[in-house]
Amino acid sequence: MKTSSIILILTSLLLCGSLFAANTITVRLVGTGAAYDGNPLFESFGLSPQNAACFDLDLVDVKTNRVIGAASDCLSDISPSASDDGLMLTGTTFFFFPGGTLISQGLTTVQPVLHGSPNFTHITGAIPSPGENGVIFGDGRFRHAAGPVRLSGTVNLSDLDSAGLITFDCVFILEV
Repeated sequence: MKTSSIILILTSLLLCGSLFAANTITVRLVGTGAAYDGNPLFESFGLSPQNAACFDLDLVDVKTNRVIGAASDCLSDISPSASDDGLMLTGTTFFFFPGGTLISQGLTTVQPVLHGSPNFTHITGAIPSPGENGVIFGDGRFRHAAGPVRLSGTVNLSDLDSAGLITFDCVFILEV
C-alpha cells in the first residue's frame, strides 16, 4: 500500500473521531446532602483548601439508573448574579467511581425555576468553553484524564438556610 493511501486512511479515521476519541461518561448526582466544611476533603487529595460547603450524594448511571458510586459536590466563591435573582459559584465535584476518583471544577450558574420543576427551586448549569479542561485531578483509571465537563440540573435550596440541606438532581457529562 502506498504511503499516501495510509496517510489518507489515518486522516479519515481521525476526522471521524474513531481513533483517539474521548471517553464520554454521563452520570447523575442525586439525593439530599447536608452541608459540611470541604477543606479536609480538598486536602486529602492534595488540593488547596477552597472554603467550600460540600454535600455527599449518590453517583447514578444514567442508562441503568443504578447507584455506581458516590460524589461530593462542593460549592465555593458564591455570589449573587447581576440580576440578584440567581447565584454564581465555583463548583468542585469529586466523583468516586469504581476503579478511580475524578475531580472536576468549573464556574456554575444557579437561577430560580420559572416553571415545570416540582420539588426543585433552582436550575443549575455549567458549560465549558471550547478546549477547556474541567478535570483537576484523577487517580486509578482516571490518572491522566483531561477534558471538558458539562453540568445541567436542578436543586432545591428551600432548606439550605434553615437546615443546611440541598436536594440535587444534576447530570454531568465528562469528556475524558
